[in-house]
Amino acid sequence: MSTLTNIFYVTSIALMIPVMLALLFGLTYSLYVSGITIHEFVQRMKSAPARRKFSAAVEEKSSDIPAVENADEFGKTLDVILTKGNDSLLVGKKLADLESTWRGDLQKISDLAKYGPALGLMGTLIPLGPALVGLAEGDLATMSNNMIVAFATTVVGVLISLIALANHSARSRWYRDDSILLTFVAERYPELSKTNDKSDVDVVSEAA
Repeated sequence: MSTLTNIFYVTSIALMIPVMLALLFGLTYSLYVSGITIHEFVQRMKSAPARRKFSAAVEEKSSDIPAVENADEFGKTLDVILTKGNDSLLVGKKLADLESTWRGDLQKISDLAKYGPALGLMGTLIPLGPALVGLAEGDLATMSNNMIVAFATTVVGVLISLIALANHSARSRWYRDDSILLTFVAERYPELSKTNDKSDVDVVSEAA
């Protein structure tokens, strides 16, 4: 029993450094994702009026469809719909590809929100062993150092989860709105093509 206990103890202690490195990577990646989300938020705020005008024009089947400046996957897919809308198979594939890309992005963020607290919990529990040993031996310095590590890893793990959840919530809303608009344009295209010559439908896609 003593041998088995020692094996588990040594294994848990050996995991401390990998867990801390994983938390550091998770925090760095969550901040990177936040930077991308903030950039996308700024771009969406700038293009919001144009998007509203575009959506209204499509709803009214206007003969003057305004341009939408967007160089991301949304803009590329919209361009395909407006220029090759008669090819329903191609449009369907492009929409499916975009949905798949969005799901992949959201899944990465969702995994980050799950793994952060799990790693934080591991980082909390692992130092408790040495801390208890230090307490039993009267070594308060060892105990306090391990407790600091335990609390710090907990906070970092929860912080990673909070950042990931905020990003997931924002992007889920954006992607849902984009999906609704693209699907609507794709379904409305046959009616638009009757009242507008293809050459009159222009989508300008340029880098933000």
